[in-house]
Amino acid sequence: MTEVEIKLPVPDRQKLIEDLIGLGFKTGNTILETDVYFDSSKEEIRKNGEALRIRRIQNLETGELCSVITFKGKKLDQVSMARQELEAGISDAETVLQILTAIGFSPVRPKVVKKRQQYHWNRMAACVDQVQGLGDFLELEIVIGEEERKAQALEKIEEILHKLGFQMSDTTRTSYLSMLQNRED
Repeated sequence: MTEVEIKLPVPDRQKLIEDLIGLGFKTGNTILETDVYFDSSKEEIRKNGEALRIRRIQNLETGELCSVITFKGKKLDQVSMARQELEAGISDAETVLQILTAIGFSPVRPKVVKKRQQYHWNRMAACVDQVQGLGDFLELEIVIGEEERKAQALEKIEEILHKLGFQMSDTTRTSYLSMLQNRED
């Protein structure tokens, strides 16, 4: 699958939420995500523009916990965060972490921790994130299959972005992990 996504910092979280609901987005779950990224000793994953992570997810309404392992391929364009994404649920995140370490991968610092409020409209997801150490962000995304067009999904996302009062020039292609690492430097 391919995830077509944009991300941008938002100055007024509450106004953004009101605007999303005004556009017809339905409120989804509120979750806490803790991401641990991995790389080889030669930093080959990052140098390739890819990502490997274990994400622990807690539904803040039900208390339910789950974990997934995700590989994200290289970005597919110069405008968005569109990339191949392979993800699978895992029942024991700690053991998978130990497996990755045993075969030569190391956790990358820092962990990325965010409280995420999810919204949905048609096939589009909107995530309003409060990222520890960074602030508030909006992610708009559409997951597409091979038969669909990335350009069409990006057009739909850009249309919603404009209705929310933002432009593509307001978006960033920098990951939360990279933003946090840049703050530490």
